[in-house]
Amino acid sequence: MIDNNITTTVDLIQTSKSLSDNLNFVSQNILIYLPLIFFIFGFLGFIGNVFTYLQPQLRSNTCCIYSLCGSFIDIITLSLDSFPNYFSGKYGITLPWNTSSGLCKFSIFLWAFLPYLSISFLCMAIIDRFAITCDHTSTIRRITQLRKVPWMISLTILASGLFTLDAPLHHDLVPIYGCVSTNPTLTSIVYIIFSGLLQPTTMITFVLLTYRNVRRSRGRVVDAAQRNRRNLRNQFIVTIFAQILVTTFISIQWIIMYMYFTFTLNYPRTFVQFSIVLFVFNLSNNFYYLNNAKAFYITILTSRVFRKTLLGGLNNLFRRYLRQQMNVSTVNPFTQTRN
Repeated sequence: MIDNNITTTVDLIQTSKSLSDNLNFVSQNILIYLPLIFFIFGFLGFIGNVFTYLQPQLRSNTCCIYSLCGSFIDIITLSLDSFPNYFSGKYGITLPWNTSSGLCKFSIFLWAFLPYLSISFLCMAIIDRFAITCDHTSTIRRITQLRKVPWMISLTILASGLFTLDAPLHHDLVPIYGCVSTNPTLTSIVYIIFSGLLQPTTMITFVLLTYRNVRRSRGRVVDAAQRNRRNLRNQFIVTIFAQILVTTFISIQWIIMYMYFTFTLNYPRTFVQFSIVLFVFNLSNNFYYLNNAKAFYITILTSRVFRKTLLGGLNNLFRRYLRQQMNVSTVNPFTQTRN
């Protein structure tokens, strides 16, 4: 009986050690490359979004303007947050955020502000689509006017800054520990409320309100021109709906893991249990940056107008290149071969 117990204990220890080693191997050889992969896909998507949204067909569309602003914030977030994580984990190269209290607070503010601002522009896109589906007599339709866009962008940036201002206030440079929160419980609660619950709730609310307006408008009799405008409007609504559903899923999975990890940090765990929780936490944290890399690919899959505009822009670019080459060949006769 004693021999059996000893054998069982040894097997459990070996199994636990093997599981910890496997998780450590995956973290060091697979998860470490996720920030680099997200940055590459995010950068390609950023180029595609800028090229497409600046085409004449879309550059005056208010929803596209908010999406374009979100693309700029996404690539900045990947460049300052996700991409440096790759260098830190792979080569031990870190940015000098921990050299002073001011840089510590500034870095924490950027890490909180930029992802929040990115999702805020997505919120503005769905609010814009909600406004355009309201009755023509509704005052909220005024925000869809092109001259209102700079004011709405400024308001979005200001609101995002205010909602994330607590992050630098509750963080500071602490000897030995580095740049950490001085009030972890309060910081976690504020982060969960504003970043984890407020934004997804706001987006889902306006999705439902927009869907209600679209359902109501289907029964109205309209002419051919209005029908074409409505079809164009509905295509962008479908795209924004898809963006919001994916964003909400990614954000919710991260905030659930963050809540579990934060509020159970002091619970007694074995080394293997802690390794599993830490692995899932890091995996969830890495996947959160999909929010900053996904926009172009979801849009190109869900919007026929976006695909048509992108292909039309590439076609015009190629034709312009061919005309330029033909003009050069005509002006410079020495480029032609001689017998």
